[in-house]
Amino acid sequence: MRLSRFALSLLIVVAAMATLFAQSPAKKGGPPPTKTDTTVTQSAEQTMQQSLQEILEEPSAPDAYHYDPQGRRDPFQSLIGPAPRLQPGQRPPGPPGFLIDEIKLQGVVKTRMQGLVAMINGPDNKGYLVKVGDKVLDGEVVRITPTSIVFRQEVNDPTRIERFREVTKDLSTETQKK
Repeated sequence: MRLSRFALSLLIVVAAMATLFAQSPAKKGGPPPTKTDTTVTQSAEQTMQQSLQEILEEPSAPDAYHYDPQGRRDPFQSLIGPAPRLQPGQRPPGPPGFLIDEIKLQGVVKTRMQGLVAMINGPDNKGYLVKVGDKVLDGEVVRITPTSIVFRQEVNDPTRIERFREVTKDLSTETQKK
């Protein structure tokens, strides 16, 4: 593709140079230009105009480019594999369908049977109760303290040694003032 464009560009330059030399006045000692010389010059100009027109009309759609790996991996593909793409309707209902970043801690309650239970607010603006061991879409609840909840989030980064990281959600200062 690039080679053909280069060849076409070179052809245009050569044609332009030929027309410049053909249009330049003849040297004092040379013969005057004939009708065939002007006819050749006009046909060269028409050819050059047509090739320029073809270049300008060439489609420049994004799908015109194609990556040829030639045995190498595609640098735009993930090293781990394709990430699961969930549609909004495909998520499970309630906390198992929430991402950790979408959850807000509203309060912590102490019960006799289960110990500390966290009250969270989901992206649907509803309240839910979660306890240690409950799963969310990208992790699970590891610890609940009187002022925070700690999640273990799965990390999808090939450069990190650990496969998990801990994310802590604290009670907001607005909730503590109420």
